[in-house]
Amino acid sequence: MPLRSSALFLALTALTACSMPDKNSASDAEAPASPIEQISSVKAVAVTDALPYSAKNGQQWEGLSHEVLSVIQAELGGDSSPDIIEVASVKAAGEALKDGSANIACGVGFSWDRAKELSYSLPFAVGGVRLLTTADIDGTPAELKGRTIGVIRDSVPASVVAKQLPEAEPKPFDSPAAALDALQQGTVDAIANGALWAKANLDAVPGSKAVPERPYGRSAVACVVNPENHALLAKANVAIAQLLQNYIDGDEESTTRINRWIGPESSVGLSGEAIAAYYNAVLSTVTGINTQPD
Repeated sequence: MPLRSSALFLALTALTACSMPDKNSASDAEAPASPIEQISSVKAVAVTDALPYSAKNGQQWEGLSHEVLSVIQAELGGDSSPDIIEVASVKAAGEALKDGSANIACGVGFSWDRAKELSYSLPFAVGGVRLLTTADIDGTPAELKGRTIGVIRDSVPASVVAKQLPEAEPKPFDSPAAALDALQQGTVDAIANGALWAKANLDAVPGSKAVPERPYGRSAVACVVNPENHALLAKANVAIAQLLQNYIDGDEESTTRINRWIGPESSVGLSGEAIAAYYNAVLSTVTGINTQPD
């Protein structure tokens, strides 16, 4: 295990270094790090009511994204909890990263458009788009024709609905909470959002179900940072890679962190074997390291 952990660290460090600009001149090499590189703590932006990734329980934030943020904070060397900035929409989250009021957001689905403006870390979950609904529909395009589908403004699921369900009638909301309220009030037939989100929120709307069986537009879920923030991206990648490796190895703390939100006893209900297989695929593909026990 120690040897594999060291190899993992070196591979992730090299991977991040490959994406950083090449500095050729002596003056560049001697220049001090820019303010955006001087990162000692996590200042994360979060959209509430977005389980299994993020939710507020009293004054405490919880969810899979916050478990990931905690290990990133630990990798940075800090003992304090990550600072959380609450925003009302996905669009506001992106703006906070761009203007520097926050330095990271986790639980973000991959999209090529977003990747043009923000840098993605290693993924720690895989999702897609499913519909949370109380209607007697199976989620296929034919049954969604003319149906009012709630979507989160400027989100990946909103784009998927527009492209793959053109005969549905999308209704945009600024937050998952607002969309859930509309479904409970019966003003939309369904909400299109992340596949894991749909399963995690079944209990929030009595009589609801997540459809279709096979999600639309499957994509990885990761953290995003400002593209100039190479130092934080490198630390985030190492922390996430070690969390994934620890889960594969059966580490109790890491297993508890993950399973609480998406594992067998959670509302999402993924098997430990399925989670470990995905994590193994991520690490094997990105680092080229054999993550299985010898």
